[in-house]
Amino acid sequence: MRELYENSFLRFLFVGGLGTVVNILIFFIFADTLHFDPTFSSVIAFLFAVTQNYILNHVWSFKNIVNFQLNKKSYFKYVCVNIFGLVINLLVLNMILLWLNPAIKTEAQLFGVLSGTIFNFILSRMYVFKENP
Repeated sequence: MRELYENSFLRFLFVGGLGTVVNILIFFIFADTLHFDPTFSSVIAFLFAVTQNYILNHVWSFKNIVNFQLNKKSYFKYVCVNIFGLVINLLVLNMILLWLNPAIKTEAQLFGVLSGTIFNFILSRMYVFKENP
């Protein structure tokens, strides 16, 4: 438990896990229950999860590094960084849907979300939640 408290990568993964749950739940509602387009559903789910994750990463995952308040500028940087992860997510999602055509589209979304996790951590740590000189 102490390792989780002290290790920003583990905290980032924990927050990402919560974000994944939110993302998958919203995607499931839009894509599999309401039958919206999977790409549209993925973007909507992304917007909810990225906002939650920004707040939790700021106040917990990178709390020892960040010395600024939550603000629009850092949120915008976080969203921009995570858009690269969204692109990876959408590529994986649509490849799985095209090639495997799973009955439940949420399965493809889960693989898409997981594919961008490491990428999002590295860019978030380097460009959003970096130490100020």
